[in-house]
Amino acid sequence: ANNSLMPQGPTPHSNTTRRRSRSEFLPAAMFVVSVLIVICALLTLGFTFYPEWTRLTDMKGDLLRQKSHLEDLQRLASERQKEIHLLQDDPAYLETIARDRMDLMKSGETIFRLSGVHPHS
Repeated sequence: ANNSLMPQGPTPHSNTTRRRSRSEFLPAAMFVVSVLIVICALLTLGFTFYPEWTRLTDMKGDLLRQKSHLEDLQRLASERQKEIHLLQDDPAYLETIARDRMDLMKSGETIFRLSGVHPHS
């Protein structure tokens, strides 16, 4: 008796609702998947390059320290080279250094030693 009121089979309204929800779901799902792919790619890049970045930063710091040490050694080498030149070519400097290290003085000469000042070694 009630069969005449109930539609037989799917109604046109139910199909459009189902199609609309599927057509709205696919772009949203594709967007979510795209965002997840981008996040995974960024995380992969981060985990790949972060250790290298920190290593590069450490190497740059080490390079600066090594350059500073090299400059100190070059300055010391230059001072030593000047001293060698004076010792080989300046008899007065050689005499002064020799008398200083052997604690000798010329007659009439007075030597003053100040604390905190070290003679050349």
